[in-house]
Amino acid sequence: MSDSDNRRGEGAFEEAKASRPDDFLSGAFYFDPADPIYADHFPGCPVVPGSLIVQAFLKALRNSGMGIRPGRIQDFKFRKFIAPGEYEFLLEKRGDSLRCRLLQPGRDGRCFLATGTIIPHPADDVR
Repeated sequence: MSDSDNRRGEGAFEEAKASRPDDFLSGAFYFDPADPIYADHFPGCPVVPGSLIVQAFLKALRNSGMGIRPGRIQDFKFRKFIAPGEYEFLLEKRGDSLRCRLLQPGRDGRCFLATGTIIPHPADDVR
């Protein structure tokens, strides 16, 4: 069974094209439109669940090599319903937290579809 088959039913997403300076991570999330989750969320008008978007940010942070463990999430806001597909993301250190932003495709990256904050595990210093 392939890795993508293992993710089926979980709103499969892939992180792609990630680049990382010390305090900034950018890349793209791909929410697979063929994933069975979208048959139920919602029939005829698929929408990426907010929890899956948060999960994508957490996974990006874990895979980033920044050495920061997520402690808790805070203030995630979803400004529009998000259809499956590819979306650019930004994850940026801001003081004692990490700011998360999911961007509208083709908009010069300034229209945010989702925003939120990851507070690192207390043992990790992000400064």
